[in-house]
This record gives sequence, structure tokens and C-alpha cells, in this order.
Amino acid sequence: MARVSVTKVGALPGGPPPPAMRAAVFAGPGRVVIAQRPVPALGDDDVLLAVDGCGICGTDLHILEDPPGHPATPGVVLGHEMIGRVAARGPAARGLSDGDRVAVAPNLPCGWCRFCKLGAPSHCEHLSALGIFRDGGLAEWVTAPASACHRIGEAVPTAVAALAEPLSCVLNGVDQAQPLAGEVALVLGAGAIGLLFVAVLRASGVRCVVVEPVAARRALAERLGAVAAVDPEAVGAEADLDGLLPEGADLVVDAVGSQLAVAVPRTRPRGRVVLFGMDSRARAAVTQNDLTRHEIRLLGSYVGDHAVPRAVRLLESGLVDVEPIVSRVWPLERLPDALTALRAGRAVKIVLAPALNPGA
Repeated sequence: MARVSVTKVGALPGGPPPPAMRAAVFAGPGRVVIAQRPVPALGDDDVLLAVDGCGICGTDLHILEDPPGHPATPGVVLGHEMIGRVAARGPAARGLSDGDRVAVAPNLPCGWCRFCKLGAPSHCEHLSALGIFRDGGLAEWVTAPASACHRIGEAVPTAVAALAEPLSCVLNGVDQAQPLAGEVALVLGAGAIGLLFVAVLRASGVRCVVVEPVAARRALAERLGAVAAVDPEAVGAEADLDGLLPEGADLVVDAVGSQLAVAVPRTRPRGRVVLFGMDSRARAAVTQNDLTRHEIRLLGSYVGDHAVPRAVRLLESGLVDVEPIVSRVWPLERLPDALTALRAGRAVKIVLAPALNPGA
């Protein structure tokens, strides 16, 4: 991927934003349109961000299925993996200055329900989210609570900075798994999330084996440090995995959302399975006795906004090379092409940059 850095002309203090903007609007099941929308108004504790880039997530693809595979508010501006610059601040916004470059934690807990008070804001009874229930970052401008914005260094390329949110989710899953250096992990699926797991686990001293049917993604997994990447549809795939995992994996990551029945038999006694991918239609047949007898721990992992500051530091440090995960940086107008490429498996992660020339 060519390194692209985007700065919106006229987006920084010194000139007001225009009255209207281009935005990717969820128009109902299976439909998204690039439309003119008013630039969002500031709430008291909000900041207005000039969007530099916003990644397309698997959640966006699920929202745009027909019927939808994930709920969202019709008419909402999509996009929750965003990076931008502070152009204006509400009167109660704290901790940021005009011109700051920030990554955004998109999930917005209420702070007062029973689960928020229990310290589990990801399970807030009134959880909202930018780009899903409130206007998000597939637009030229977006507002976000100042408390949800985290400064990120200028040296991090825009496309890489846009990975802060998905990386935070992966860090949450890794935290739950508690990997140890020298362990072996089996990662099922080498989409963006599976590849981020490979990068983080590899940096933790864990040897990773990947299962992925798409050849380009297998090659990318090995580029990011996987010791082997196996095509599950190839003749001899099971024998290959037997040779790579003779005792079973210490840790198995389901980055697809439908691989529990595959994960459990490949997990060693007292191993762990992290269930990360989400597929509301998946129904896995698992023998409960196997879990009990082998003392296998199942760990559900959902989002990770609390880990965004750590994700930012990791990207700034350069300890993990995640830039190869971003297949393309395209202008907002190429959203239909991006959706087609992602659905067909021809891309892993695509970041849309509203400031790019529409013909790019």
C-alpha cells in the first residue's frame, strides 16, 4: 500500500467549516448513498473533527446486508474507525486543542446504568455508537464527545492511524487470553481482525498458525509473522494442522464468528478460545463434555474502547507493522467499489479519505 497522509485544506482553525458536507448515509437495508448533509452542530462537550480517514469495518458490511446482520439507525452517517483533526470545540469540551489529531473511541456508554457502574461500559444498557446509531466518520466532518477522542502522533500515517479502533478491540481480546511468550496460537480467519491478532500476538512472543482460504490473505499473515498459513480447503489441510499443532494450540482465536466447532478440537487441554468474530446467524454444534473434560476456557471478546489509548501508543511506537493490512486508501466517492472489493475478498481493509480527489 502506498503511504498516504491526508490533511483537509481549510479544515483547521482560521476558517469556518462549510454549511454542507459529503457523507455516506445508511438508506435502509442494503442501501448506502453519498449525500449532501449539513455539517453537524456541536454539543456542549463535543468537538468537531475534520475527518482525515475512516476505515470500513465488517460491522459496516453487516449493517448493509439485506436483511441487516447488525442493527443501525436508518439515515445515520456510517463509519466508526475514524481519524481526524479538531476544528472546533463545544463550551464544555475539555482536554483538547484546535488542530489536535485524534483517534476516536466510537462506543458511547451512558455512565449511569447498572453495567456502567459495574465497570463494564461495553455492556451499557443504553450503549450508543458513532457510525451506527449516531452519525459517524464516513463524511467530511463529524462531531464526537471530547472524552472519546485520543491524540495520536503526526508520524503515524493516516491509514495506520485509522486502525486504532479495531486494534483496541484486538487488544481487549488479547488481554482476556493472557498469552505467554513461547505459546502457540491458532488464528482462524485472516481478515483485518485476524491479521491484527497475528501482529499483536507475534509481538508478545507467541507463535501463530493461521487458517484462511484466500491465498493473498495467507501470504499477508506470513508477512506479518505467522509461522504458517493453511488453506482449509486444500487436500491435506487437517494433516498439516496436526503437524503444526501436535499438542493442540494454547490459544485459538475465532476471528470469523462461526468457527467454535473448529476451534475447540484444536485447543489443548486447559487452553483458551477467544470468540471475537460476530455472526448472529451462526449455530455451532459443540460437545459440552469436551469443554469440561479438557478444561477449555471460552472467552467472549466485544469491542475495547478502554484500550484505545494503548492502541494509539502501540501504533506510535512502531512495535507492530500493521500498515500492510490496509489494502487501499480511496476517496469517499469510491465507497461502492470498496464495499464490492471487501465482500469479494479482494481487499482486507480499505480506508476512505474524504479530502482525496474523487478521481483518485
